Amino acid sequence: MKLLVAPGLPPFTSAHRGFSTAAPENTMAALEAAWRAGATLAEIDVRLTRDGELVLIHDRDLARTTDGSGRVAEKTWAELQALDAGRWFAASFAGERIPRLEDALIWAKGKIGLLIELKNYPDRDSRFVDRLLAVVNRLDTAANVIIAGSDHVVLAEIHRREPSWPIQMIYAARLADPVGAVRACGASFVFIEPAFCLAEDVARLHEAGIAVQTAVHSLEEALAFHAIGVDCLEADDAAMLARAVAEIEKARAVTA
Repeated sequence: MKLLVAPGLPPFTSAHRGFSTAAPENTMAALEAAWRAGATLAEIDVRLTRDGELVLIHDRDLARTTDGSGRVAEKTWAELQALDAGRWFAASFAGERIPRLEDALIWAKGKIGLLIELKNYPDRDSRFVDRLLAVVNRLDTAANVIIAGSDHVVLAEIHRREPSWPIQMIYAARLADPVGAVRACGASFVFIEPAFCLAEDVARLHEAGIAVQTAVHSLEEALAFHAIGVDCLEADDAAMLARAVAEIEKARAVTA
């Protein structure tokens, strides 16, 4: 998956937890909405169940986004299947379920890339990486995914075992040596929190062949980060990202 964007071209777009202002986050409905909105990627969060199933959910606990309670890591896949993951968002999504990573991978192939953020902490189950590699390889979907995370040691382990897989390093700081840090975990892509995403650092990363992503919350922010060369913009609102891309393409056509 090509990550660097040539100067002047529109950025890639990433729908955060799917199109999560239009549908309940980390559900198949949110992924479908992100795809229909034209997002390049759908960002999803993945956790491991007690019986070793990788599932899409952001929080460690079930309470915010389902009608269940307790920790994901303490539940079996069968127990999670019984929960409603949509009604909290809107009555029209009642009956939406927590998907497995396997379901998302099968559905997304040929439609939209998946940016898979590993939520392997604080539980740090030793089975996590093995299960992740096994399901992606079994379904032959490595070309359609980017593995992302804040646990850079785990990213380095994945890179050691699957050196061809694209990896995104997530960090919320301004690093003294961002290129060295990215290289250390085998990444070719970084997510930088917007407060720390500065033009000079984007340029420094680009010189090393490293693509950059940040989060935006408005059309104005999207255009401003595109102007400093950010390769991929992420937002909850995939429709806003589509409008930003359209504006960038329109401006480019005028100046061409």
